[in-house]
Amino acid sequence: MSHPLRVPFHASGRANSRAFMYFKMCAESLVAYRAITSKGSGLDPMHPTFDGLNDKADELSVLPVIFSGMCLEATLYDLAACIFGEDFADRIDKLDPVSKFQVIARYIDRQDPPQGGVSTNAIQAVVTARNLLVHSKSLDGDLGEIGALMKKAGKSHQKTLDGIDNSLKALVLTSLYFDGNIFEELRILPSFKKDEYWVATVPKELHPEIRWCIEASKKEKARANA
Repeated sequence: MSHPLRVPFHASGRANSRAFMYFKMCAESLVAYRAITSKGSGLDPMHPTFDGLNDKADELSVLPVIFSGMCLEATLYDLAACIFGEDFADRIDKLDPVSKFQVIARYIDRQDPPQGGVSTNAIQAVVTARNLLVHSKSLDGDLGEIGALMKKAGKSHQKTLDGIDNSLKALVLTSLYFDGNIFEELRILPSFKKDEYWVATVPKELHPEIRWCIEASKKEKARANA
């Protein structure tokens, strides 16, 4: 059976909106990645299953970052198009997600998001990791420079881990930044203003992460209003 064409109409008034689907895919892949890394945690590298688990962890590590990046792109486009029109959304579409988030926030709130804020930092971590994956570059394998090679690979690996850690946070914090009101109406992303809006949507393994985002967002808003 071939994959049939579907152009569903969304609650936002847009057609073929995919942000919510990518949100769920990001959450599900993050759970799968953490499950496999937990299974291999503390395992002796000489154990017969170690290499297989490590390979699977490498494969699964790509998905939360990629799906989060896709969700950010879809969310920010839909948000801009719904509120300010498609011409505006198209004009800012070539900006990176951090810049798009800042521009949309500035138009909605009439002020810039806080420098170094949790939302901006989380989005930036995802974008950095996504770019490393999408524009992957091999390293010079000269054994005479093994120390430098490992140092460079380690930095890249840490950026990927930061992207994974922020993959879902970036999406939740984007919704929370706008206080949930926009997303309650448009439903581009889940609203996290009340538990009943998101508890059934998000895998239970990720509920502590959602609550961390809620508290972090509250503290940031309190500092901004102080």
